[in-house]
Amino acid sequence: MAYAKAADGASSPAPVRPVIYQAQPERSYSWLKWLVLLALAYGAWAGFQAVSKRQVGTSASDLQALAATVKPGDVVMYSTTECTYCAQAKGWLAQYGFAFTECNMSVSSQCEREFRDYGGNGTPYLVMRRNGPKGHKVHHMKNGFDTDEFVALLSEQ
Repeated sequence: MAYAKAADGASSPAPVRPVIYQAQPERSYSWLKWLVLLALAYGAWAGFQAVSKRQVGTSASDLQALAATVKPGDVVMYSTTECTYCAQAKGWLAQYGFAFTECNMSVSSQCEREFRDYGGNGTPYLVMRRNGPKGHKVHHMKNGFDTDEFVALLSEQ
C-alpha cells in the first residue's frame, strides 16, 4: 500500500531550490610556510651546534695531550694485513701519537684466537683498557674504528 501511494504520483514532487554558491575568500597559508621555514632553520642551527660541541676539544694539540695519557697496553688493535680500514686507523693513531699494540691476525694465530674469544667479526677491532678514578674499564670497539667514540672513551677516564 505504501508503495502504491509513492509510485502513484498523486503527491507533487518537492520544489527544486536553486543552489547558490557563495564564493569563499581564499585562505592564505603564508604563515604556515614561514613557520615551516623557521622550523627548518632552527633544526639546521641545532644540528650545527651539536656537531660543534661534539668536536670541541679535538684540536691536534688536544689530541696529542690526550695521547700522552695512553700507555702502550691500553689500546690493542686486532687487524689483518689486507685491511684498508686498519691501515687508516693505524695512520690516525700514529698521526696524533697514540700508543697502541697491534695484533695482526694474518701473522699471529694467537691474535686470531684472542679475536675469536672476544667474539669479533670485523677489523679493525679495538680493545681499550683504562684505569681511572672510577676503576678499571675495558671497552671493545666492535664496529670498526670511530675517532669520536675513541676520543670520548679516553676522555671519560
